[in-house]
Amino acid sequence: MTRQGSLAYYLAAWVCGCVFTSTGVFLRTLWGPNFDPVSLAGVYGLLWTNFLGLILGAFAALLFAVVLARLARFADLRKVWQWAVAGAILGPMLSFILGLPSSRYIQVYKAPSPEWLQFLSSGPAVVILAGWWLAIPAGAATAWVLFCVQRAFALPIDRARET
Repeated sequence: MTRQGSLAYYLAAWVCGCVFTSTGVFLRTLWGPNFDPVSLAGVYGLLWTNFLGLILGAFAALLFAVVLARLARFADLRKVWQWAVAGAILGPMLSFILGLPSSRYIQVYKAPSPEWLQFLSSGPAVVILAGWWLAIPAGAATAWVLFCVQRAFALPIDRARET
């Protein structure tokens, strides 16, 4: 992949991964008898959730992209469905791995976790609290987008090897 492709790959991972996950969390929290998708509170809530998701989920999304790229290269994943399945498995795994340290720190030390730990684990912790299964479709959709970006910026040598 070219340098421009790497930038597009990681930017797509950050934006798409965080927006897909934040939208899922937002819809999950609103689901119920008072759900009104056309109300202004719903629109502002969605925008606010996505804004916070972009900030709190940045580290998790970039780590997801790095691990997915390494996994795809190691396992020789060449089809979009393979990337989507890998993303659907990797999303919840990373949410648990990154989201649990902050809650464990609070349980052990009976004090709030340090700011750096909160920054790294708050986004995944929110996903776990809202429903760990929300990371499955978000991971699959993000992996699909990353597959498309990776294919668009693949070097000619890589494309010849795939056929």
